Amino acid sequence: MNLGPRARIHGVVLAAGASTRMGRLKMLLPVRGTTLLASAVTPLLEAGLDGVVVVLGHQADAVRNGAGLPHDPRVSFAVNEDWPSGLSSSLRKGLEVCAQADAAVIALGDQPNLRSDLVRKLVQAAATEAPLVVPLHNGRVVHPILFCREMFDELSQLSGDSGAREVVRRHIDRAVVVTGDPPRDLDTEADYRAFLEGRPGPDDEGFPPTTGA
Repeated sequence: MNLGPRARIHGVVLAAGASTRMGRLKMLLPVRGTTLLASAVTPLLEAGLDGVVVVLGHQADAVRNGAGLPHDPRVSFAVNEDWPSGLSSSLRKGLEVCAQADAAVIALGDQPNLRSDLVRKLVQAAATEAPLVVPLHNGRVVHPILFCREMFDELSQLSGDSGAREVVRRHIDRAVVVTGDPPRDLDTEADYRAFLEGRPGPDDEGFPPTTGA
């Protein structure tokens, strides 16, 4: 799909998990005067996306009320009651909400240093015939990832906790690849402390674009 200037591009922020590895509700962790979740949502709005769906699950009310998200009419929430079944159920829930969009930028709620310029780069690169746009760093695919609507059905067929990586791998030869500094995933207390202290993150963010890599 060649996305023109009037294309409707929405963001889907996956924020439904139980933060098991962190040991506490990480979406509400303080980050630079705001929360972890707000710092992941704000760049999508700054990039000019038409809407941002935040998919909640574990302690949904607490996260919704405490995340301090921007008061922006483009922000909406979807609650995934099936969140324990894995990341794919949250992805499916988010895509249901923005089913009429021409493309969706799939982002993670635990990436506090996502930059709006990377999101803009994805959107600009989508003005081609490619069905998806992926950021690549050190040979690995990182989030956020843009999928055109023709990919929504395939994404909705996923199950378990693999997220969108299997769809990316199936279509990586058709993808437009962009480069940029990868947002850091904060999965553990050590990740969080390292980020706050300005220490570099791991070199293995994201996933290899092929199963044999």
